[in-house]
Amino acid sequence: MNSARGRDLASDLVLPTILFAALGAMTWAVRGCSGYGASAGCLFAGVTWGAAWWFIARDPGATQSRRYASGWIILAVAIGVSLSGNRGWMQWPAFWDGHLQTNYAKGEFVPISRAYGFLWLFIAGVPWAGIGACLLAWCAAGPRLRAGDWALRLAFAFGGAVVARLLIDHFPQFFMPLYGELSARYADLQANPNLRRLINDNTAAITHLGFYLGCLGFEAFRRDWKNVTLISTVGVLNGIGWAAFQNWSWAKRLWPDAHFNFWRCWESSGGISIGIAYGVAYFLVNRRMSAEEQARLGAGRSNDSPNLERFGAYLGLLIGLGLSIKSGLKGWANIYLGHEDYWNGVLWKIIGPLLILALIALITRIRLRPIASGYPGDVFPHAYRLIWVVLITQNVLAQLVTGPWSNWNEVAFSIYYLLLFLISGAVVVHFHRMKPLATPTGSAG
Repeated sequence: MNSARGRDLASDLVLPTILFAALGAMTWAVRGCSGYGASAGCLFAGVTWGAAWWFIARDPGATQSRRYASGWIILAVAIGVSLSGNRGWMQWPAFWDGHLQTNYAKGEFVPISRAYGFLWLFIAGVPWAGIGACLLAWCAAGPRLRAGDWALRLAFAFGGAVVARLLIDHFPQFFMPLYGELSARYADLQANPNLRRLINDNTAAITHLGFYLGCLGFEAFRRDWKNVTLISTVGVLNGIGWAAFQNWSWAKRLWPDAHFNFWRCWESSGGISIGIAYGVAYFLVNRRMSAEEQARLGAGRSNDSPNLERFGAYLGLLIGLGLSIKSGLKGWANIYLGHEDYWNGVLWKIIGPLLILALIALITRIRLRPIASGYPGDVFPHAYRLIWVVLITQNVLAQLVTGPWSNWNEVAFSIYYLLLFLISGAVVVHFHRMKPLATPTGSAG
């Protein structure tokens, strides 16, 4: 009994957390590198996490024993994390130094408590990881939602964002640091350009938090406590993690004479935090369901919409990897060739049509070779190959945008990414070897 419990703990908590953290350490560091940034960089990370969750959760057959194992998870996490990255955060790190920047170019700032740094990194971290968890929750296997339920779910989500935006627009004193003391400066954004950026960053963060809380509120309203646990765990744990890392502002005090890319160290740590949050959430909500839970949710049965699931999984991989490759090649061109905007246009002319053709080919293949409803075999017999395509592609892109080997700082990260690749690959191999033992259902070759 103890041995079985130990194996379950390793497979449901320890190894998933190591995998998600290792992938986050690499992908989130790349997120801010040349060619990426903002939504494009977050998409790079999101599709990797989504593919990893899907692979380790699914059983090699039609019957699934875990609640969150749908092929749609790849697309859901990729889109969710990408959406959360569509905002800035560069005004908050100065809070750790006790500075609220008003005009950075002129060296103008006002003193501010470091507590604001903890507060805003927490506020930023919750939806930055949590929106991906919100969309992942939408992929749960049962109970099924009707069209009206989906309309209400979306109304909660976007309604939460609208309410948050209205609140910050009408009551800025509750959301803008030192608003009462600096009201005159907040009113003169031309002379205080960093306050304009702070307003934009805070507004985006609160709007995303509203979307997150709207999603959480809907799941609580319908009493889906596993979805509540998934969303709240990922959001809260990452909020705490991001606040605790403090943007690595302490690095320059610990190593004042070091000339190292500490900002990328912070990015990597931020990815580890998100990975740990998803790993803990996986343990709490995605262990194997009992027969009673499967019957209650209507989950775990043979595929009744295998073609839609195939489409969702491959669409997530197509969009996530396709756009990541475009961004990575643009970053490589910027480092070694220059003229990033020029190469971005060239790459769009090549990769854009290829993505459209690939999408047409995907739809055509599924329509010409559909899988019958209730198919008893494995809808994804090549899942192991697919996860390796993701791992190899993303790690090659990471090496491409890391920089020349003549720069030791860049070499250090190249070696670091290689180590993370070996760790994540070892975990994937372990789960692949365990899958035949998990489900005896046959697969279609």
